[in-house]
Amino acid sequence: MLQGIGMLAVALGIIGIIYGFMQRLKAGRVADAPLVSTAQAAQGQQASPKGAISTQGKVLCAQPLIAPFSGTPCLFYELKVTARWKEGDHERTKEIDHQKAAAPFALDDGSGPVQIDASKGGDFDPSQTREDTKSTGLIGGITGQELVFGSYRLQTGMLALGTKYTVREDVLPVQPHLYACGKSAPGAITSPDWRQLLLSNKSRDDMLAAATKGAKTFLIGGAAAFVGGVLLTVVGQLV
Repeated sequence: MLQGIGMLAVALGIIGIIYGFMQRLKAGRVADAPLVSTAQAAQGQQASPKGAISTQGKVLCAQPLIAPFSGTPCLFYELKVTARWKEGDHERTKEIDHQKAAAPFALDDGSGPVQIDASKGGDFDPSQTREDTKSTGLIGGITGQELVFGSYRLQTGMLALGTKYTVREDVLPVQPHLYACGKSAPGAITSPDWRQLLLSNKSRDDMLAAATKGAKTFLIGGAAAFVGGVLLTVVGQLV
């Protein structure tokens, strides 16, 4: 009993430590990216030597996207479709569709707009997730039934009997204001080469404070859970 609880605590501790480090890295990115006006961001002024830059302002989007599953007006959506079926005693999975789409939009603090290229996705807050799993009926699994998830239609194909299809959609809904942290590009802010574009409806200061607090909380809590879990595991082996 103690050993099982200890192993669970160790696992939760590791997850907490990993998340804490991720929040520390985010706080570092926000702190290190110069905060400039939207007009300066469009001109690439005051970016760091590595091109990091951040700005915040009113969202300008003439034509938001409509997320296909949820029907949410959005600035970005990502949709994944996974098939899952049994082969003997083994479960198999396969990704059968993966879509990313971003609406053209800009930020403007009154000094002039800067375009935001969110086409590669990123770390977006707020984000809205919707997920559903469906399977075909007996006849549909043999003949190839169309499954409907909102306005997204999935043609399963023939001989799909017993296959379950999961659609997951992650959305950045349309926001009145956003903070953006990314890489300076001509007239725009885009995703860094090996990091994610950060977008948040929080201000830069609020986002930095939240990431710093999250890093401290999860690192301390994760370390405590890890150490406590190790001790419980050892005690459980001895009793």
